[in-house]
Amino acid sequence: MADRRDLPDLKVLVVDDSVAVRRAIGDALEHEPGFTLCGAAPNGVLALELVERSRPDVIVLDLEMPVLDGLDFLTRLRPQHPRLPVLVFSGTVGHANEATLEALWRGASDYLLKPRDANPEHMDAFLRAELLPRLRALARVQPAPATPGSSRRAALPPAARAVPAAGPRAASPASAGAAPRMIVVGASTGGPRALAAALGELPRDYAIPIAIVQHMPTEMAEFFAGGLSANCRMRVAIAGHGQAVEPGVLWVAPGGAHLTIASDGTRLRFQLDHGPEQNGCRPSVDPLFASAAHGFGAATLAIVLTGMGNDGVEGARAVHAARGRVLVQDESSSVVWGMPGAVVRAGLANAVVPLSLIGGELIALGSRGRLESPGSGPTAEAA
Repeated sequence: MADRRDLPDLKVLVVDDSVAVRRAIGDALEHEPGFTLCGAAPNGVLALELVERSRPDVIVLDLEMPVLDGLDFLTRLRPQHPRLPVLVFSGTVGHANEATLEALWRGASDYLLKPRDANPEHMDAFLRAELLPRLRALARVQPAPATPGSSRRAALPPAARAVPAAGPRAASPASAGAAPRMIVVGASTGGPRALAAALGELPRDYAIPIAIVQHMPTEMAEFFAGGLSANCRMRVAIAGHGQAVEPGVLWVAPGGAHLTIASDGTRLRFQLDHGPEQNGCRPSVDPLFASAAHGFGAATLAIVLTGMGNDGVEGARAVHAARGRVLVQDESSSVVWGMPGAVVRAGLANAVVPLSLIGGELIALGSRGRLESPGSGPTAEAA
């Protein structure tokens, strides 16, 4: 791989009606090697013109702007530039809103909430620590975005032909063996649209329980669940402390708490853990995966979708040790191949699968599970 110093500067277009924000990002880019500010616009109309003139590698986008706001900008941008990374930089920490999630459904690659403190020194430190690393990660990998909104009207994808991953268990495809009795899914950057694309076609009466950790601030969990529900046939619910692990629902981890699975002596139930962050996240993927491996053993299927960082590796290790299966999204369809790539490099993936095939794989597994154990639940796996 080429040294980053040998690569051309990343061209960044900043779209924000705040002069102060445009200036702050421009100053940060100017003093950071590897970046170039190729344009700045106060509204979406001018930004669309600049996209054609300056050909940016990545866009930083505010949502609340005059003339043409960020959401409508995304709607107009995506048909012409489906692969151009867009990072939404809007709202404030602790005060996210539904528009942020709507931007992800409309094709934004990632988001970052603005800091409450607008002090120039604080803002500069925030941009260098949070914004610039995300831009670098997004601009280096540019997959075509999933289109969950149209997936229900398309033909169901065929069962996945898993691409074997490196490692001692690589010969075992994701669909080999008995159907799982628990599916756990982890995602981060690019996750909302990837989850909708992977899970949107599952039938309402899907036979296998599914639990999801999507890295998300606490205040955005309800918005995320609502958006996922609008793009899925299955019912979507935020998992609560003590709820039974039941099929037919996409159980979503609430913001601000790790989601785990534990036995109450008679059946397996979800538990919420408000302990320290893991891998810089709460909820983290690792606790969910590890607890599923403990409760369901070899009948666990863990899925790692697009995301920045390495959350999920230790959880995948627990699933691997329990003889469960680990499936990861492939690099070309991931917005950022951080989390799935880390699992592959650790030799823990049974299969690496394009996002477009994951749904078909799960549908096949669900049908097999209904035939193998009609009416069965997770209670038999309880310790």
